[in-house]
Amino acid sequence: MDEKIGILGAGGWGTTLSLLLYRKNYKVILWEFFPEYEKILKEKRENIYYLPGIKIPKGILITSSVEEVICNSDFLIITVPSQYFRNIIKKIKKFYNGQPVLVGTKGLEIKLQKRMSVVIQEEIGKIPFGVLSGPTIARELALGNPSAAVIASYEKKIAEKFQKILSSEIFRLYTNTDVIGVELGGSLKNIIAIGAGIIDGFNLGTNTKSSYITRGLREMIKIGTYLGGKEKTFYGLSGLGDLVTTCFSKYSRNRSFGEYIVKIGKEKFFKKTKMVVEGIFVTKAIYNLTKKIKLELPITNSIYRIVYLNKNPLEEIKTLMERRLKEE
Repeated sequence: MDEKIGILGAGGWGTTLSLLLYRKNYKVILWEFFPEYEKILKEKRENIYYLPGIKIPKGILITSSVEEVICNSDFLIITVPSQYFRNIIKKIKKFYNGQPVLVGTKGLEIKLQKRMSVVIQEEIGKIPFGVLSGPTIARELALGNPSAAVIASYEKKIAEKFQKILSSEIFRLYTNTDVIGVELGGSLKNIIAIGAGIIDGFNLGTNTKSSYITRGLREMIKIGTYLGGKEKTFYGLSGLGDLVTTCFSKYSRNRSFGEYIVKIGKEKFFKKTKMVVEGIFVTKAIYNLTKKIKLELPITNSIYRIVYLNKNPLEEIKTLMERRLKEE
């Protein structure tokens, strides 16, 4: 392929996307923020922190220069963590020359509760963009296991173009016009996944977890539709699909975080991993939002109390179970 794809963010997801695109014969340039880790990636040709054991072909160019990526790419894919997203966009703005952008980050800003596509438009202006979300555990896709996801854009041609670029025999992409719903689905499920991990940590079983996930989806829909997303979107790949994956996969960092809260504690977990747990930030963002609006969000509030106020998880489960009885 003559088209060059620049990927900003060399975490597990960014590295996986670079592998998928390279296998389709695209020219890929992968950007890593830290020059010292860029050197490790180049020397070892392996993402030892975020995707260990999977080799990065020498044909994938690796750099820590934003300018090099932007000026040598026809399309951009951004996968940097949400809390660093705005600063990275500010770096991009200086060199950006109008190429279509695909947002692969699943998260919200804590203080302003803003989606990543909103951040881009605030910092750069109106640009051609799409958002990518769905059940996409990076390691599974990198190993060649089939999955599907959705690309949403206000411009049908942009969604279809990225759909064509990314689709392969192991990765099936659908298109959608509900940008808000698709972004929120990929973000809100991380809150629920933390609780799923807590359930796993206590070995509470399938009944507990299935009941919890079902009510968690209901809470996602409540928040998502209030913020402008369409309810049906949350029953699709970026909602239910991503929720189920994140709540069950052993590779899910959000689920694992919840499990480790029970087993070893938060502090030991953070010493053990370098990965960003987006659910921690999304939980606080939505909790802050509830101070401005009137939405009953018992699960989100419980996860917030466990993560930020160090409340006892078993006591929080008891509180959820003893709430006022009502219709489904």
